[in-house]
Amino acid sequence: MSIRVLNPIAGELRQIDRLLAEYLKTPYGEIQPFNSHTLEKTGKKLRPAIAVLFGRICGLDEERMLKLGACFELLHTSTLIHDDVIDNAATRRGHETHNAKWDNTLTVLYGDFVFSSAMRLAVELKDIAALEEISRITRDLVSGELLQNELAFRFPPSREKYFEIIRLKTAVLFGGCCGIPLLLCHGREKSETGFRIGENIGLAFQLIDDCLDYIADDKLGKPRLIDLKEGKATLPVLLALDKDNDTVSDIVKRVFQNRGILPEDGRTLTRELREEGFLAETIQLAKSHIHKALQLLDRFPEDRYTGVFRKICTFITERDF
Repeated sequence: MSIRVLNPIAGELRQIDRLLAEYLKTPYGEIQPFNSHTLEKTGKKLRPAIAVLFGRICGLDEERMLKLGACFELLHTSTLIHDDVIDNAATRRGHETHNAKWDNTLTVLYGDFVFSSAMRLAVELKDIAALEEISRITRDLVSGELLQNELAFRFPPSREKYFEIIRLKTAVLFGGCCGIPLLLCHGREKSETGFRIGENIGLAFQLIDDCLDYIADDKLGKPRLIDLKEGKATLPVLLALDKDNDTVSDIVKRVFQNRGILPEDGRTLTRELREEGFLAETIQLAKSHIHKALQLLDRFPEDRYTGVFRKICTFITERDF
């Protein structure tokens, strides 16, 4: 799944693809089919792309820049593999999931294998501060998943907890993609701006993702309305509940109680969120986070790489997959 705005760094992303294959490679033939399945269904590669761009912006050496990008892609992939088991998902990005193709036990173990491959790359950065940050990010990712599943199907859902979950599950990894290249080049103090840029675009990315769950077509590669079916009330729904929208409240209560959604309820909910402006309000909040990120980006000299990053920010709020 390619993104046209990433064409200027297509060469670097191809090198990252080769690193993914290299660091997943195993002498055990029984594991290799899992690797083949992973490598043939790679996604947008947005996280490694952002790591590459910030590596270029701050002058990070080629080897560590590429290894950091590959590390983040494998770390992200390992969380998706585990998520698919938790959610009992049959497809992702339009392809069969590992757990659908094999079984849950093998898939959980393979997700651990992918995670360990990411950690090999992290160690090879040869920087203790970067390793500490990657360790923190990993802990945050798992904490977000734990919180999300512990709070699933609770009514009324908490807006405060929602924002903490998307920060942990999504924003911190984007923060690392921007912050760690700066950390490797300039130390902790100057990296803070990068972490803040990344967290803002990560929040924007997740807010748009939550809207797409109600309005996207088959290009998203997963069923619609999946979040609510899994007991997750995302921001469009939370905004409706804050406004005491009885239609949305009644549907959410039914879905959480029955652990499923009727087709008519799905249509009514989507229509209500669209017509009452809750989807538009969520998109506007995503754009405000992008604006904050771009304001912080102005602290860096303008060059071709900051230009590509600005285009990625536009893609995040305008994407339909």
